[in-house]
Amino acid sequence: MRTVTPFFLFVLLSSLSLFLGGCTGIKAKPLDPTQESDLALTARQTAVKIREGEKLKFSVRWLGMEVGTAEAVVKGIEKVRGRDAYHIVAYARSNSLIDVIYPVRDEHHTYIDKKHFHSLRYEKILSEGRYRADEVMEYDQENHVATYYSRKNKSKKQIFIAKHIQDQLSAAYWFRSQPMKVRDTIHIPVEADEKNWDLEVRVIQLDRVEMKGLGSFNAFQIEPMASFQGIFIRRGKIKGWLTTDEKRLPLVMKTKIPVLGTVTVVLTGYEGW
Repeated sequence: MRTVTPFFLFVLLSSLSLFLGGCTGIKAKPLDPTQESDLALTARQTAVKIREGEKLKFSVRWLGMEVGTAEAVVKGIEKVRGRDAYHIVAYARSNSLIDVIYPVRDEHHTYIDKKHFHSLRYEKILSEGRYRADEVMEYDQENHVATYYSRKNKSKKQIFIAKHIQDQLSAAYWFRSQPMKVRDTIHIPVEADEKNWDLEVRVIQLDRVEMKGLGSFNAFQIEPMASFQGIFIRRGKIKGWLTTDEKRLPLVMKTKIPVLGTVTVVLTGYEGW
């Protein structure tokens, strides 16, 4: 499955690939070390899985300019092969500035098993410049097999998957649900590029983060380490901040991309809480 255009790294939305720094209106400072134990304990106790109706909105920025927007929405619960599954959709689109050169209108769908919290299906519908794709990955978690097919060119193939595999979008929501504390290392099995990967996320420290228009948050500073690229992450070093409260909001991500330079994704709003 083709990875998304560099302009629209998500992340969404994702608490997997956040980075804070170098953004107007955003400030972060370490918390007093004497506060860390209480905050970490509270964070462990308040982690939730998925909240129906949640909507996260992001601004995608490059060279100090907004080049697009992104949004992640928990649509509700649907049946997938007889199982209850959370249906979550992530949208990404370029703005008028980028549309002239390279218009982007992307959709990513994940269906997460409500009971076991692993991926049952991942779909992506891409419109990037002249490129078009309409692809699906069905995950048979019991038999450890995934079936990929393209609705555009009718191609089909099967691959082996690791136990409780996540897709590139469900991985973010799984991570947000995990109890964590400073110095934890969390491993997530992720399928990307039709391969199995071990995504390692390190919890570095606790900070107080101020975001223009949203307020001030206690947040984990995190660092994902991965060798694949996709919606949330690209090869290379990324850092980020994730709120410690039950919302587990992904605040900002920042990553350097070859040729393009630094791309930043900033949370601009959230609903459903």
